[in-house]
Amino acid sequence: MASSRLFEAYPPFPVDVPTAILPKISLDKLSSGSEAEANELFHACRTKGFFLLDLQNEPAGDGLLRDIEALFAITREVMDLSLEEKTEYKQHPPLLGYKAAGIMKNEKGQPDRCEFFNVGQDDIRGNIPRRANPKPVQDNRETFMSFMDNASRVLFRIFGILEAQLGLPTGTLAALHRQDQPSGTVVRMIRYPPQTPRDHGSSLLNHTDYGTITMLCNVLGGLQILPPGASNEDSNWQYVKPQPNCVIVNLGDALVEWTGDILRSNEHRVIAAPGKQAEHARFSVAFLVRPERKVSMKRLVGGKIPTAAEDGKEELSVSADEWELKKAVALIAGADCARSKGGRELRTTNVPVKVG
Repeated sequence: MASSRLFEAYPPFPVDVPTAILPKISLDKLSSGSEAEANELFHACRTKGFFLLDLQNEPAGDGLLRDIEALFAITREVMDLSLEEKTEYKQHPPLLGYKAAGIMKNEKGQPDRCEFFNVGQDDIRGNIPRRANPKPVQDNRETFMSFMDNASRVLFRIFGILEAQLGLPTGTLAALHRQDQPSGTVVRMIRYPPQTPRDHGSSLLNHTDYGTITMLCNVLGGLQILPPGASNEDSNWQYVKPQPNCVIVNLGDALVEWTGDILRSNEHRVIAAPGKQAEHARFSVAFLVRPERKVSMKRLVGGKIPTAAEDGKEELSVSADEWELKKAVALIAGADCARSKGGRELRTTNVPVKVG
């Protein structure tokens, strides 16, 4: 999340709107080996699928906060370019570049209200030939690299805790996300336009993320989550209140699949920001972490994870890139109003981990 300085430039988040109660996890405590903090993180990943991560007072976190400040400025520069210039970089497989507002559909079949620009990890790290990008991106490739480096350090800390809690060998999840291998991981710069009281509507349909983990950096409200088990009615949706020096972290469907539904991917959407915040354009930066393209989406074997045979389920025998393409097409069409999933009970004991 951005620092307090950026928050001071906007109206405050109102106190009279339904707001989700999310745990705030300290990266500093996680890095110091706090068992209580690790347990709270794992509990959040199983029950809510969302948590706030306080980045302060930890080297990678402090570096990430500086990168976020810089990326907010770059996001404004990119979005302030003319539509004609942005359209020169319009998206095509592998879904890098610019997406104009209205290309996707919301849950009612109406055009979405967000525009964004995806900068691929593969592009920045040289896993693919360098792409053409608008000047604000090309001139700041080092900033994107720094952001990805610091965000990945944070990510691998989270992975390590999940592995330990699941009874998996250290490095199991990191091995599915090697940074020198092609993946769908992107930095997404987003702008939502202001909305008038008479024109409040859904900006991005309700969905679950199909990747591994998302780290969201934003100042204004608008993100909402549906509490697990609640019916999909407007009265049940809750705003997530952004907080200075924190990122909003949510788990994606890949972790649910790999862990046999132990971890949770929770339904969420974006609507108009609450109160007077809706009068302002809403900028966000998201780090969408996705697996290496060629890894299998079959569930992991061992530890506390039940086998597909025990559940009476057929294995998901597709690669990550096949999985993501199918999910992306459905999301663009407004057909992927996926419901929250995961949060099943754990085994009481580990089983041997299959190697090789």
